Amino acid sequence: MLMRLVKIRYSDTAVSWTVLDHDGGTVDPLRDWIVHLEETNLSPNTIVAYARHMARLGSYLNAIGKSVYDISVSDYDHFLQWLPYALSAKDEPPPENLVTFDARSLQKLSPSLKNQLHLATKSFYRYLQGRDPFGHVRGTQSQHHQGLNSYKPFLEHINSRRTTKQKDRYLRGDIGKIQKQVTEKRLSPESVLLLIKACHRLRDAFLVTLLYNTGMRIGEALGLRHTDIDLEDKIIWIIPRDDNENGARAKGQRVRAIPVMDYLLDMYEDFITSDEYQDAFEAGTEYVFCNIQRGSIGRALSRSYAENLKNYLKQRTAVAFTWHHFRHTHASEAIVDGYGLLEVADRLGHASPQTTMDFYKHLFSHEMRKLHLTGPEKLEKRLEEFRKLPHITDRGVKWI
Repeated sequence: MLMRLVKIRYSDTAVSWTVLDHDGGTVDPLRDWIVHLEETNLSPNTIVAYARHMARLGSYLNAIGKSVYDISVSDYDHFLQWLPYALSAKDEPPPENLVTFDARSLQKLSPSLKNQLHLATKSFYRYLQGRDPFGHVRGTQSQHHQGLNSYKPFLEHINSRRTTKQKDRYLRGDIGKIQKQVTEKRLSPESVLLLIKACHRLRDAFLVTLLYNTGMRIGEALGLRHTDIDLEDKIIWIIPRDDNENGARAKGQRVRAIPVMDYLLDMYEDFITSDEYQDAFEAGTEYVFCNIQRGSIGRALSRSYAENLKNYLKQRTAVAFTWHHFRHTHASEAIVDGYGLLEVADRLGHASPQTTMDFYKHLFSHEMRKLHLTGPEKLEKRLEEFRKLPHITDRGVKWI
């Protein structure tokens, strides 16, 4: 009865997703909905997450003898109770006609996961409601009142569900302790310098420096092209594209500009004029981050390489980080340095300033601004000092 989410690869760069039933057949309504999400330019990561949730919901409905068309509020409630079982069992097929189980050893669903489930469910049933307004659908209304409003009561009920947000832990307790938590959560300039020094290639060192100075997402960096960097105006443009060789994509469909410091652009120029980048340059690549020694020279760097690089740097430096830590660090320093909510939201590429406020509202307080973090300036000074040292080994980045 288990439904599976599987990848469809059209070419080296184009991929999609579909959901298969237990016989290996395509679940048509879910496949059509996924195509709809792709056509509306939803983030690929969001599409995968939503589709995986709906595959689990479909598996549960099948186990109780229903299809995705037959859902009721009660079914959805039982699904939310069953989901911890599915997650702990790593999506093994649910028992036939499962309605109860021993949940004493299972973790509860987090508020963020519940929110994502609600959003995925609403998206799918809104699509069904609009796709087949007069077809044979069975929802939460009787057979005599099917059609455009077939799922309206169900959707209204799901829409009314709002997870309870915990009280902001940053806004209570000792302010000195809070300041310490804030500073510990960000990457210090010293830690960033350790990561840069651990890189064997200038390309990788530039990637680390770029993320630290701009707060861009790793996918946005991997899709960066030379035409996106304006040396004269000292701006890096984040441009959403769906034709990147590596499948990298900027979240959302809004173009934004990020002003950058001189030393970041100096490092970029050093990189693209270095011997390391020469073969890629001669291959005519348009990507900033690309294969320079192995594989197809000039081809855009893959996400898997970025993950391998992250793991390597963590092992070599003992600095615990993810690529997203750079984004948080950049946002923290911008806020504490005096940038306003709208400015930070625009720099990070958040669709709404409310998103920025939800994540970083604790930093907008007067007490937090007193920290006055100056990471980029401090890193610039340290990098310049290391560039002047005569004893840098070949295993270090030559630029430093």
